[in-house]
Amino acid sequence: MIIEPTYTGRQYWLTTVISGLLLSVVLSLVYIVFYERLYVESSYLFSIIYLIPFVWQSITLAYFKNKFVWSKFSYCKAFLMSFLIGIIGSIVFSGVILAVYSCLGMESRMGLYENGHMMRELFSPLATALSMLIINVILSFVYSLIIAIFAHKKV
Repeated sequence: MIIEPTYTGRQYWLTTVISGLLLSVVLSLVYIVFYERLYVESSYLFSIIYLIPFVWQSITLAYFKNKFVWSKFSYCKAFLMSFLIGIIGSIVFSGVILAVYSCLGMESRMGLYENGHMMRELFSPLATALSMLIINVILSFVYSLIIAIFAHKKV
């Protein structure tokens, strides 16, 4: 008799929360390192910040499916897990960006641009954190739709 392991609700939510928090740590570290060490006015290197969640969510779902789910994994559960990982990561990452810019005194790169009032508002810590939050949540939604299709398939 073959016993097929399946996941519990606790394993599902624990994996989702831990993965989301780890995603935010990785995003924060990569962002700070790139911003402090490799900043160029028009660099495509910052695009990696937007690809890390896709890779992270894919690896987490693949790990979870192979470790805990040996039967069919529903599309809804796969989408929800992937999307929640992205949302948790985005919220914490935006909070870290806000804290680093406003509290820890990470200097803004506004000297590269005009010193107008409008530019100061667009590059304020709050505006930067909110824009990163919105962008990452939208990308997370799209990534989750794609990832859930492949996680849903039976191997």
